Amino acid sequence: MVGACIRQKKRKVCVFLQKERLVFLGRKKGCDTARQERFWKREDICDMRKKWWHDLVGYQIYPKSFQDSNEDGIGDIPGIIRRLDYLQELGINMLWVCPVYRSPMMDHGYDISDYTQVDPMFGTNRDLEELIRKAKERGITVIMDLVINHTSSEHPWFLEACRDPEGKYGQYYIIRKGKEGQPPNNWRSLFGGSAWEPIGESGYFYLHLFTKGQPDLNWDNEALRRELYQMINGWLEMGIGGFRIDAIAHIKKDLSGGNVPADGPDGLGNGMRFFRNMEGIEAYLQELKENTFQRYDCFTLAEVDDIPDSRLDAYIGEDGYYCTVFDFCHCHHNLRDGEWEGRGEEMLLDIRDRVFARQKAMCGRGFFCNYQENHDMTRIPDRFLKKEDQNFYSMSMLPVLYFYLAGIPMVYQGQEIGMTGFDRNSMEEYADPATFGIYRDYLMQGMTEEAALHKINASIREHSRTPMQWSGEKYAGFSQSEPWFACNPGYPSCNVERQQADENSLLCFFKKVIALRRNSDYQETWIYGSFTALEEDSAQLWSFERSLAGQRLQIFVNLTGREALTKSEVHGTVLLDNYGELAEADGRLALKAWQAVVVKAGEQQE
Repeated sequence: MVGACIRQKKRKVCVFLQKERLVFLGRKKGCDTARQERFWKREDICDMRKKWWHDLVGYQIYPKSFQDSNEDGIGDIPGIIRRLDYLQELGINMLWVCPVYRSPMMDHGYDISDYTQVDPMFGTNRDLEELIRKAKERGITVIMDLVINHTSSEHPWFLEACRDPEGKYGQYYIIRKGKEGQPPNNWRSLFGGSAWEPIGESGYFYLHLFTKGQPDLNWDNEALRRELYQMINGWLEMGIGGFRIDAIAHIKKDLSGGNVPADGPDGLGNGMRFFRNMEGIEAYLQELKENTFQRYDCFTLAEVDDIPDSRLDAYIGEDGYYCTVFDFCHCHHNLRDGEWEGRGEEMLLDIRDRVFARQKAMCGRGFFCNYQENHDMTRIPDRFLKKEDQNFYSMSMLPVLYFYLAGIPMVYQGQEIGMTGFDRNSMEEYADPATFGIYRDYLMQGMTEEAALHKINASIREHSRTPMQWSGEKYAGFSQSEPWFACNPGYPSCNVERQQADENSLLCFFKKVIALRRNSDYQETWIYGSFTALEEDSAQLWSFERSLAGQRLQIFVNLTGREALTKSEVHGTVLLDNYGELAEADGRLALKAWQAVVVKAGEQQE
């Protein structure tokens, strides 16, 4: 058994904050400049200004599906308030709430018709203020979704734009004359179909990268930008701790290129290279930061994909446009769909190599937001594990893969109890316009209805939007009325109430994972420590070390359903183990199927 810490001569180290930088003072009795210089030359030290948000552990809430308080079958803000004690007990200290603004809900709140008001479906502005206040009392910061690439087609600005496409509000959107009755170009919407929609019989078309109910804003218009900044500052004045910024990579477009090569029978093509991270976007991002976020020292988490390593400093460096961005490098991996179908072990190794490369590139420069689930993705057990392999050990392995990486960890509602998706028998059981757009594209490509439904069941994002499973009662304790979207039939056996009563449950293990991440004895290392990959040539292990000021914390995870042996000897104190027992062979760890272990190694000498 590996259980006793190998003792070394104790050395007292003092690290304190001076001019907002972590400074090493050497032995407690005194220090000298040369020692400090040697310390900072060490590879295991990340020189970074300390900021209030560095210790955040986030939890994402999809309000429609979290908790219904008024029994209308739709989750709401008072429902979130009701569950704040649960969230505090879980151990998180940041709450990301998906959009609750007034909206016709064509894209479930990401189509905003009034930026300044909470939709009555979710409650009132006063309810939101109460959520912010009561969360703060529990040490939890609340951040909101910020959707400023587009509005709803029912926003007053857009209604005015349709009446006068050449007028003031017509300039707030991307509106162009068509060509002989056809759209300005053949870009395909990200949700399927043309990205252009006609404005009646006017001959004008408006751009919508998402649904036709989400017209894209024209960020080249200074008056529009000023209105957006005023709105953002209003929410920050209310007490919001920051924002998750939706689709911000798309605010700059290049319409000069015309058509793109068609890549499907619809004659449309992927125009992504003309509307993602376009040259010139940096000026808008800097202006946005200076006029809003920077003034309030708030937390910003941006949805930005495909940032080259060379631009990471500009985006999330110490003086970047945002505090952090999501690391998307694993989001297209799904063993039920695409190139990795049926190749789970190879897929996890590919994810390991991608994640480790990103960690090496970013250490000491800034923070990624590390996550496995969100409202736009199929649940992680279904993406990473075969149904027959889904058990306590494999599912408790999953959070250990990412929670101790450098960056901000994020949990999605229900992830902590192992919620999964479930296959539907017909398309009528789905609710998302995007799902139906993708389904139509599959049929257009020549798939049968049966094959298209199978592909939808394997990969669609709606699997993550089923109601939160609080208990085994009817409708999973989410509501006493029929929910807006069907509960997973497995809720009687997978729910919070049941797992709270079982100290060996996934929920209880998740609490241990979070507690170790926030443990004051190790927190500095988790936040500021260097990242070193271990056992990189292993075909079974996900292993790395975080180290800072002599403290070395090592993670060993067996990615397979069979025993795995480390190639190197491992000595230290076990801090976390999803089995509760750990075998060794000649000093090497013998990890059982899906075993995940965190070890505090012996203190290294300087």
